[in-house]
Amino acid sequence: MPEADEELLLFTRRCLQFHHIWTIYFDLLSGRYVPSVGNTKLEEVEADWTLPGHMQPTVMMILYAFFYSLIENSNDGLDAFRIWKLKFPDELDAIDALAKLIVPLRPDLRVFRNRLGFHGSRSQQHEAPGFELFGNHSGTKMLEVMKIFKLLNAALLLKDIAQQHNSPEELAQARLWLDSIPTRCDELAKL
Repeated sequence: MPEADEELLLFTRRCLQFHHIWTIYFDLLSGRYVPSVGNTKLEEVEADWTLPGHMQPTVMMILYAFFYSLIENSNDGLDAFRIWKLKFPDELDAIDALAKLIVPLRPDLRVFRNRLGFHGSRSQQHEAPGFELFGNHSGTKMLEVMKIFKLLNAALLLKDIAQQHNSPEELAQARLWLDSIPTRCDELAKL
C-alpha cells in the first residue's frame, strides 16, 4: 500500500474514533448515556469540575486531546490539512478556510493535550498552562470548529466514495457540504 494511502487509512480510522468520543460526550451531556460510575449532574460539574468522579470533564478532555491528534503538524503525527491537501488538492478553498480557524488553536491544544489530555503532569503548576486553552478560546468556538472539521472530513470522504461509485447523487451531496464550509468558517471567525 502506498504511504499516502496508508496514512489516509490510519487518519480515517482515527477520525472514526474521534466521532465515537464525540458521540459519547454528547450522549453523556444529554442524558442518553448514563455511566454506572462517576455519574454526576451537570450542575455539580459546573460548580467544581476538578473534583474526582466527574465523567463529563474527563470525556471532554479526551475529546479535545483526540482532536489535536488529528491536526498535529509534526513530522510523525497525523495532520488533517497535509493529508487532505495531498488527497484532495482541488478542495483547497474548504481546507484552507478551516485551517485558518484551526492553526491558531494548535499551540494551546498541544499544551492541553500534553499536560492534561494524554500525557498528564506531575504537579498542578505543570498542568496549569494546559488550562490556558479555555482562557484563550471559548468552549463554544472549540466545539463549532470541531463540527466543521467533522463536516469537512465527511464531505471529502463522501466525495472520494462518490467518485469510486460514480454516484452523481453522492457527489452532489459532498459538493453541497464542501461549498458550505468557507461560509461557516467565515461566520465562526467573526464570533
